Amino acid sequence: MKHDSYETYARAFPVYITVIPIVSVMFLILPEGFDWKFGGVSAIVLLPLSYLCRQIGGDFGKRCQSALWDKWEGAPTTRFLRHGNSEFNSNTRERIHTKLRCVGLHVPSQEEQDQNPQEADDSYESCVDELRRRTRDRKRFPRVFQELRDYGFRRNIFALKPIGLVITVLFFFISVIAVYDWKQGKQSVSAIVPCFINLGLILVWLLCFTEKAVKLTADRYARFLLEACLDLEVEDGDNSLPKR
Repeated sequence: MKHDSYETYARAFPVYITVIPIVSVMFLILPEGFDWKFGGVSAIVLLPLSYLCRQIGGDFGKRCQSALWDKWEGAPTTRFLRHGNSEFNSNTRERIHTKLRCVGLHVPSQEEQDQNPQEADDSYESCVDELRRRTRDRKRFPRVFQELRDYGFRRNIFALKPIGLVITVLFFFISVIAVYDWKQGKQSVSAIVPCFINLGLILVWLLCFTEKAVKLTADRYARFLLEACLDLEVEDGDNSLPKR
């Protein structure tokens, strides 16, 4: 199975973080999990499981993304390309519009956008689709890939937040019970470790994995993707493409 850093970081890691509370408590219930033989068998089982995690993380994120874009009045790239948008520098936007036209893509004028906003957004989205295709070279556009990966991670982890919080709170109380058993001499001192892990995760879920954090990385990725257009050579495009 070929390793892909985006798949692992943006899709699998959010699922792994979500199930950390379960794993931490399972080590108390199954201490033999630390045994190398048991660990070796687990590694074999977890290999296909990691692929499943990537699919789950991506699916949750995609469904969440549509709701976020509706709330934000469009994808960040689409918003930034609209005439009159105040979130993006107008001079930079004009340079990007000009460059997109140079590589054979149609960019709506102010009048076209005013007359038919939805059709204009469709054109902007088409430009972004083509721009993504032309910036897939990770060596040539490393920052675009880095920001895409960060956005994917935050979007997917935010989508899993309701499930993650429920699991973490539940297993926090289970770990608290384990700490009580430790004080009664029925459990080892290691029982206190999952308690602190789950308490820390609760704070992370509440304070770090927020819609604001997702929007911050989404906007940053949009800026780097659009500005990458300025680094495209004219020969990268095809001026013979029909203008829409």
